[in-house]
Amino acid sequence: MNRLTESGRGILTIPAPLVSIGIPTYNRPEGLHRTLECITGQSYRNLEIIVSDNCSPGVDTENVVKEFQRDDPRIHYFRQDENRGPAANFAFVLEKATGDYFMWATDDDERDQDFIKSCVNLLLLHRQVGMAFCNIVNIDSFGRIIREYPSFTIFSGGSSRKTISRYLKSPEFFGKANLIYSLYRTDICKKAWKTYPLVDQWGSDMCFVLGALARGGICIDSRVLFRKQIARSTDAPDHVDRITVSRFDTGTFDLVHAFSYIKNNLRAVRRTPYYWLTLGTLIMRLPGSFAEFCLRPFRYISRKLSGWKV
Repeated sequence: MNRLTESGRGILTIPAPLVSIGIPTYNRPEGLHRTLECITGQSYRNLEIIVSDNCSPGVDTENVVKEFQRDDPRIHYFRQDENRGPAANFAFVLEKATGDYFMWATDDDERDQDFIKSCVNLLLLHRQVGMAFCNIVNIDSFGRIIREYPSFTIFSGGSSRKTISRYLKSPEFFGKANLIYSLYRTDICKKAWKTYPLVDQWGSDMCFVLGALARGGICIDSRVLFRKQIARSTDAPDHVDRITVSRFDTGTFDLVHAFSYIKNNLRAVRRTPYYWLTLGTLIMRLPGSFAEFCLRPFRYISRKLSGWKV
């Protein structure tokens, strides 16, 4: 039998552990249909699929789930009596999870059929690591690639000062918020959530990821196995409107939300060795964020002027 590898391509040689998939959804039956197709089509089969409908109007969302339940007993459907908000819906599916591993899947992303298999293999190989993910791209509403990112493998590592420092120094538009859709060891995910559950504030997802990294670290498959959709009014069938980011090395974050962002990151790493590292790193990034904030109007004007035609 093949040995497990760093890329997650190896074949499992022990009984496959149960993976719980939490799908929080609200009134997006088409997106939910696409997500259920993706999850039920995974090559890794030992799954518990938990769908929480956040009180969608009508019956379309429930009908989509029932369509898949007819052929797949792994799917469990819950309908909330009232809309509890997205954070509570995320919490609900996590609470219902009984598997050794857990991940969230929303109705606007796509995963390669080997995504879960790869992540499980990595976590079996690296027993001290708490979560696993891969490289990503953004797609438009027609499924075409519109943005690529530098490799996420820079985040790979166990829970250490080096791992936490790299994550904190990486710019927020690097796409690191997508790490929230990693495959977690369920106990690590629940510990991180207990310390810092998602809140309705800018950067909350990145703060939660920091809390999980501080408790377990992460492994990254170098392949692109995750495609995150960005639906925009500019999407058209005959034109690909790509997003270009030219400065991945900038260390700035949104100054408008700086206070709450720093506070939430510190809350996420409570009772870990990384509290002062987190505080110091984010404070050191403040001057650059302030300069970027001051230059923003001039850059906006420059882009407008460069787009004028004579």
